[in-house]
Parts: sequence; C-alpha cells; structure tokens
Amino acid sequence: MAAVLPTGDDVRVTPPSGVQQSAQPVTRRRQAIRRAVAIPLAVVATPLVALYVYLLLWWLPALGGPGPNPCDPLIDGRGACWRPEQRTFWLVAATAVLLSGVCLVMAVMRTGQTRRWWPWPAAAAVLLAGCAQALDQIP
Repeated sequence: MAAVLPTGDDVRVTPPSGVQQSAQPVTRRRQAIRRAVAIPLAVVATPLVALYVYLLLWWLPALGGPGPNPCDPLIDGRGACWRPEQRTFWLVAATAVLLSGVCLVMAVMRTGQTRRWWPWPAAAAVLLAGCAQALDQIP
C-alpha cells in the first residue's frame, strides 16, 4: 500500500505532549514577509553565485596539480606556484556554491509552505560567505 503524504492544510504538528494540533497556515502577511526576504536575497546572490562559478572555472587547474613546468617563484611571482591545499579550497568552494544555489532555490520556492522557512535563506547567506573565504585562499 502506498502512503499518502499530507499536503497543505492536512499537515499536523505533534508537540511533546503527544496531542496533535493543526499547523498554522501561512497568512498573506507572513508570505509577503517571506517573499520580501527571499526575492531580494536571490537577486543579490544570483550574480554572486555566477561569479563564484566563473572563478571556480578559472581556477580549475588547481585540481590537476603543479603541471609539467616546475614553479620558480622568482619568475612566476610570489604566490603563483601551485600548493596542495589549493585543491582542498577549490573543492570546499565548489561544494559551498552548489549548496548555496540549492538553498536559494528552496528559499524562493518554500515561501508559501507551512514548514519552517527561515533556515534556507540563512544557510544560503552563510554558504556564500564560506565560499568567498575558500575562493580567497585558492590563488
């Protein structure tokens, strides 16, 4: 037998007392507040995500290693040589930018649902900040 999942107004909340209560529906005011937070966040964060993806593609050689030519700091300049930790920072930044994109989409899509909504935009902002920190360590 297939289980029927509750949708919309059928959602029930079970507090620690064990007595089921109906979840509060999302009012128009609450939905407007959610949209007032999610849409500007998405407008600001989408170009950042695009920039971070561009930078990840730019620094894609950091995954491959030092390459055939050895690095000479006197010729290439200080900080231009490949370091093993660059790969780790690239992977962390790629994971953070991917997860922040998912969180942005979820923040916009879930504005009308009764479930908790605020963790999605907060997680997107934190992940974008973490991605910026990781990308700063790559070059």
